[in-house]
This record gives sequence, C-alpha cells and structure tokens, in this order.
Amino acid sequence: MTKFSLCCHCQLRICLVSLLLSVVLIASGCYSLTGGSVPPHLKTIAIATVADRSSFGQPIWREVATQLLIERFRNDNTLQLVDRDGDAELRAAITSIAEEPVTLRPGEIERERKLRVSLEVEYFDAVKGRTIFRRTFTSEQFFPIAQAATARDQAIRTALEQIAADVLLAVVSDW
Repeated sequence: MTKFSLCCHCQLRICLVSLLLSVVLIASGCYSLTGGSVPPHLKTIAIATVADRSSFGQPIWREVATQLLIERFRNDNTLQLVDRDGDAELRAAITSIAEEPVTLRPGEIERERKLRVSLEVEYFDAVKGRTIFRRTFTSEQFFPIAQAATARDQAIRTALEQIAADVLLAVVSDW
C-alpha cells in the first residue's frame, strides 16, 4: 500500500467512526417514556373508598388500602386531594388476597408462605370524561408461618403499601 492510500484509509475510518458516534449520540437523545407527567388540566384528585371483591373475609383491608392511597397522594402533592368532584378520580378494588405454600422439596418442612395481593385500579379523567387507565397492580410478599396471623397481616400491609406506591407512580408519570 502506498503512503497516500494508507492516509486516505485512516481518514475514511476516522470519518466513519465519527459518523457512527454522532448517530449513536443523536439517537440516544430521541427516546421517550410513555408519559412523564400528569396532564396539565388535572389539578385535583378524588380517591373513592376501596372496594373489596377478594372474598378474603377481613374488611379492614379495604380501609387500609384506602388510607395508604390517600397518604401517598397527599405526601406526593402532585395533585391536590379532594373529597369528591376532583378533576381526576381514582377507583380501586381489592380483587385478590391469596396465600400459597412456597415450593418445597420432598422431605422439607414448610417454613414460609407466599402472599399475593391484587388491586384493580381505574384512573378517570373527569374533565374529559374518559378513563386514563384501568390496570391491576399486584404485589407478592413472603411471611414465616411460625408467626401465622401477625406475619400474614404484616405481609398484606406491606403488599398494599407497595401497590399504593406503584399506583401513585403510574398516575403521576404513567410508567
């Protein structure tokens, strides 16, 4: 190869690498998440009392779920919380509270159980009269069976706390 062709080859390689790097940098700035913020016309939100369709048999969990959602939205302060007639409405129902054994190998003794809580949520835009989303949020927790009812109750509360956080995140950023 001649000195001239080597020089041209190197310059071509530098140009191609520069072009590729430029395309990558430009393309990396072109992504978009599905949402990002609350629509600007929504200023207030009303949270209805959570219904319980789980047939779990302990109505206290609907009250706990309602209070956890209210606390999350009040602490976040993205939308002003109102008792009724909000620009947005949040309706929710506990659809399932179920526990199941953790998979065991033959000869093992069951030491913990898995608890799954599901909450169906509708986020409604009352200004435009349309549902923004209807989604089921689920959380799984494990609890030791040695502490039976106390540990199960704590697992349910922890699952509802996680779900309340997930609901808030979905409402304020639509992830």
